[in-house]
Amino acid sequence: MALGDFSHQADAYQRSRPTYPSALIDRLVDEADVKPGDRIADFGAGTGIMTQILVGRGFQVSAIEPNASMRNKAVVLAADWIDGTFENSRLPTSSQDWAIAAQAFHWATPEKALRELRRVLKPGRLLSLVWNDRVKSESEILAWTEDAIRRIVPEFDEAYRQLHWDQILESTGDFRFVSHFNVRHTITMSRERYLELWKSHNRLNTLAGPARFHQFWQQLVAHLDQQQCEQIDVPYDCKAWSARRIG
Repeated sequence: MALGDFSHQADAYQRSRPTYPSALIDRLVDEADVKPGDRIADFGAGTGIMTQILVGRGFQVSAIEPNASMRNKAVVLAADWIDGTFENSRLPTSSQDWAIAAQAFHWATPEKALRELRRVLKPGRLLSLVWNDRVKSESEILAWTEDAIRRIVPEFDEAYRQLHWDQILESTGDFRFVSHFNVRHTITMSRERYLELWKSHNRLNTLAGPARFHQFWQQLVAHLDQQQCEQIDVPYDCKAWSARRIG
């Protein structure tokens, strides 16, 4: 297992990862000034969570995803699936009306990725970055889980969640920062889905290794048994940053 390679997490990812709130998508669509039929590039599309939302709104979607296992788990047949990356999308120049990356841009190399994103966007068009951030302060189960992870895998971190993405978006001179906002939403998960959620976490699995992940897993199962949890409300702040192509 390698950091950033989701081949071993594709099944769990497809079954467990949260969607994105309609209110956030509505605002992003308004900002991007796009309409049904426009061409949208979904970078780091994974198993197609955001792709499905975009297709459902009538856009022509190109889903850029380098991992074959993730692409094979996608069921969004209406999208054009491309074996590409942030740095080499294989899309035509100035072909896209909007580019979006959901739960993905932290795997990119910003200097190269932003130049590629500028290349594929039409002049003046928007790039949006989206992340679902867990809110452990509002969930005892989530707080316990994250505390257990840091106890068993102390080197684990998700430092990208604290980065100044507005500055990063402007760092190459290809984009001008436009907006940042967030929408709170809660996903109600079955016990099985909540357990799968952590199996889908590549950074955790890679840093922990099999032995420590198994230790964490056993403790989490025991805690859910003790708390008699059959359903778990998982709160998220869904955060979005947008920037407009310069020139």
